[in-house]
Amino acid sequence: MKKSQREIINITALVIILIIAFNISNLFNKSIKDENNLRNTQNANPTTTNEIELEVKEFEETIYDSEQYTDLIVNDLSSSEEETNFSPKVAFIIDDLGYETEVAKKMMELEFPVALSILPFLQYSEFIAEEGRKNNQEIMLHLPMEPNNSDADPGPGAIKSYMSEEESRQAVRDCILNFPYIIGVNNHMGSKITEDREIMKIILEEIREYNLFFIDSITTKDSIAYEVAQEMEIKSAVRSVFLDNENDMEYIKGQMVDVQETALREGEVIAIGHSRINTFYVLKRMVPELIKAGIEIVPVSEIVK
Repeated sequence: MKKSQREIINITALVIILIIAFNISNLFNKSIKDENNLRNTQNANPTTTNEIELEVKEFEETIYDSEQYTDLIVNDLSSSEEETNFSPKVAFIIDDLGYETEVAKKMMELEFPVALSILPFLQYSEFIAEEGRKNNQEIMLHLPMEPNNSDADPGPGAIKSYMSEEESRQAVRDCILNFPYIIGVNNHMGSKITEDREIMKIILEEIREYNLFFIDSITTKDSIAYEVAQEMEIKSAVRSVFLDNENDMEYIKGQMVDVQETALREGEVIAIGHSRINTFYVLKRMVPELIKAGIEIVPVSEIVK
């Protein structure tokens, strides 16, 4: 074989070897690239068993943190309950006593405290005070005062706006001394008087002289009687609910619901009713329900401040 032919064969073989090496290199690089792409895809979309377990673990930790937070809320609520914990109290006053004895005796026999607020100078005023005391009920003077409505008669012994200062003082003293065991006073009618600061100051000075507390019956939205009593540092309070402005059992039951809701919301209630048989029946039936709701029935003297 000539020399030139051998050189051609060697060159051709070398070219073939280079081509084969180049292809092998491309295949190797492609394999590495595919593996890298696969890894990148796996990192972007975690689907391995270990990573699923990690997700579950993280979710479980979130639940645990949430449970811890709930425990904190429960603790906060417990603290809140301790800070705002109170026993709701309701005191009942029965007004307008002194005209008769039948309903009055029933009110005295109720198995919870009821203050008996008695009008002065009536046929049975002293008798009811004596009997009420025997039944361990608190006795109050239902002090008659002049109303804005000139047609309404507040009854004997009333404080009138035209009285002189001394006449007003003497009228208050006479009413206080008309029957025994009085520990407090609330106004009967009196919208004209309880709006008058000067007259109320005179009345309250006499009440303080006898060491009595005062309940503003709030017979007018413009009453300043309680405000004056507080200024004079006389133990006092205000009426929260009238039970029986309508002498209807369904109405009175509705007012008792209001008593319960107000007591649970505000802590203390003074409810005023009158010497009516319907009021007696509703009290007898519904007060045990108030007690079941966690409300304490207390003497009115426990609420005045």
